[in-house]
Parts: sequence; structure tokens; C-alpha cells
Amino acid sequence: MKALGSFPLLLCLCVFAFGVSFAGGREIETRRAHFVSGGHRISVETFAPAGATKVPAVLVLHSAAGTIVGKGELVRFSRALAEQGKIAFLVRYFDRTGTIFAGDKAIDEHTRVWTETVQDAVEFVAQHPRTRPDRIGMFGFSLGAYLSVAVGTRDPRIDAVAEIAGGIFEGSAGGMRRFPPMLILHGRADQRVPVQRAFELQQAARRFRATPELRIYEGEGHRLSPAASADASGRALAFLDRHLGGSPGRRK
Repeated sequence: MKALGSFPLLLCLCVFAFGVSFAGGREIETRRAHFVSGGHRISVETFAPAGATKVPAVLVLHSAAGTIVGKGELVRFSRALAEQGKIAFLVRYFDRTGTIFAGDKAIDEHTRVWTETVQDAVEFVAQHPRTRPDRIGMFGFSLGAYLSVAVGTRDPRIDAVAEIAGGIFEGSAGGMRRFPPMLILHGRADQRVPVQRAFELQQAARRFRATPELRIYEGEGHRLSPAASADASGRALAFLDRHLGGSPGRRK
């Protein structure tokens, strides 16, 4: 995949800021960069263990609230990934459409474009100098979960997907080409994205003889309570560590 004529996406990387912090005794480097998708500059925040070695990577995708609500949680999750020895890419895919917050109308209008943007983000991540291109995962919440499923079930470079409160975009199930290891987390009382979407995703996996991990939180809505959120984050971190760590495996 190319951008800006014949230049590969990686050449569009530009570091805006650099910082170093410590989490759990491990030195964590934070950077801001960007890539170009559809002629638009897409901002990315990276969180990586200090050093120059290549490590597994995880794309982290925000919800329809963009980075207005819940960014702190995504940053903490990204730092936890870096503490595990991975590089996390928090992708602001809304930059493609100039969106701040997306309602149903905007989601219907921009789904295809955001999916393309996240696909370009995978290319950017795969070419990043700190990434092991044979070990790439995805994590998303709500709209970000839908996008993780959409791209993860098409791109063979994605080795694992952990999603919360997501599902399959309407009419897109037929476009699935594969089903990577997947962790499905959902609140039973979710009024925004009904829990049925989680079961539909589980059923879609059968076409590929895949068995995703499923955890339904009883009494929980779209935004999980602190206790359920902590459990979900812990499960997602353990799942991604299990599937992205170790030696390279065969593609599915």
C-alpha cells in the first residue's frame, strides 16, 4: 500500500514529540508520529519499551467518542502493553474525516473510509522500525472494536484481536477472509451495542472453524463498571501477550 505517490507509508512518519517515563520499573518511550491515508495526515501516539529491538505491536483503536472520552483508559492500556514488552499504537483514525465525535449518521457515512484508514495504519505499523511485522495485534472498544474485527478478519498480518462491545458491520460478514484468535468481551445489558452482536461474531467464527474466547459481563452496560473494566483489561492484556509473544507461528 502506498501514499504520496511512490513513497511507502513509513517515509511519512514524522516524530513530533518524545518522552520517557517509567512503569513498573520498565522505561517507556512515548512518541507522536503520523502517516498519510487518503491524502490526510493521521496522528499516532506510540508507547514502547525503551531500546532499539523489534517487538510485537498492537494497534489501539478508540470508540465513537474519539479521544474526548476514554482516552485516559486507552493510554493506560497502551502503557501496560509497553510494560509487557510490546509497542502500542494509539491511532486517531478520525483525522481522516475531521471527526471529533461520531453519531450513528457519521458512522454510517464514514465506515468504509475509517476501515481504509485502519488498514493503512496496519501498513504503517508493519513498516515501523520497532515492530516485529510477524507479530501484530489489535485492540478496540465499541466503534474501534468493530474496526478491529473488520480489518483483523481480512488482513493476514493480524495475529490476534481483543475487542470490547463490538461486532460485525452490517452487510460486511461476507467480506471476512479469515478469523484470527479473538477475545470477545461484552456487557449483557449493553443498550448501545446489544449483546447479540457478540454472539453473532462468535457464530461467524464457525465458518472458519475458529473458536474465539467469549466473556459476557452480567448486568454491565456499554461502558463497563470499574471492576468489570479492570477485569476486561486484564483479560485483553493476557490474551494479546499469549498470542503475540514467543516465536513466530504459521499464518491462518
